[in-house]
Amino acid sequence: MHRRLPSLVALRAFEAAARLGSFKAAAEELSVTPTAISHQIRTLEEQLQIALFTRRTRSIELTEAGIEIAPAVTRAFGDISQSIDVATARNQVITLSTTPSFAALFLVPRLVDFYQKYPQYSVQLDTGTQVLDLQRNRHIDLVIRYGNNPPRGLTVVPLLQETFGAYISPALVHDEHQWGDLPLIETQWQQNVLAEVNWQQWLVQAGVDDAAADVDVIRFQEESHVLQAATAGKGIALASSVLAADFIARDLLVPFHSSVQLEGGRYQLMHRPESDQHAKVNDFVAWVQSAVSMD
Repeated sequence: MHRRLPSLVALRAFEAAARLGSFKAAAEELSVTPTAISHQIRTLEEQLQIALFTRRTRSIELTEAGIEIAPAVTRAFGDISQSIDVATARNQVITLSTTPSFAALFLVPRLVDFYQKYPQYSVQLDTGTQVLDLQRNRHIDLVIRYGNNPPRGLTVVPLLQETFGAYISPALVHDEHQWGDLPLIETQWQQNVLAEVNWQQWLVQAGVDDAAADVDVIRFQEESHVLQAATAGKGIALASSVLAADFIARDLLVPFHSSVQLEGGRYQLMHRPESDQHAKVNDFVAWVQSAVSMD
């Protein structure tokens, strides 16, 4: 005889609170009140006759029993979700968070190939530069971000290593007399990880004598805008080798003093470990690994 299981609603409340470390966060995810979450978990504890959380004034902490049970409950809900996806074939939307420039300059031009291989899926792009907590943002399936120190507790797939160099329009590359008059264009970085990637550092590495002096630089919020301005012949862009690659391939830009490169980081794809159970996640990961291997 099967043992009678507790309420799925109570188990769902417990799973969310355990994963997020907060009754309030669990309530926000499940669209209920914190009081409702607390009540469901208290009911679950009474049914199981064990304490699942140690409640403090401003925080909660899993007990030993809670620590033992929580991963199994998370896996179980993942299995249920995957089975429903397979049975109904309705959950074919892949929600991917990445930076605006990586989406526009690298990912979108290649998504046609993805759709041709996997016509059953639709990719929804959520663009931004802020670090996302995938355990809290459960509607996001995958994240592609830039950096060398990914958050713990996620499956991380290294994608592309980059350097930063100077790029110029082919129409200007042979006119050395104009170089000194061309504006220098760079990105106003929104994250500190790229704080040292700027024209002043490039000039120092190039051995320019007065590089320590203030440099007159035009800055854009997005790297895609920097490259587009350079393509229009409006200046010399300091940009990622990864994002400039398509511009070079289409003869829209050429490297300028290509031997001078600033060290960059790596684009990395991340997802929750339990997402390995989802075919759509596995299919996208396999495709993007293949796509970057061709660049």
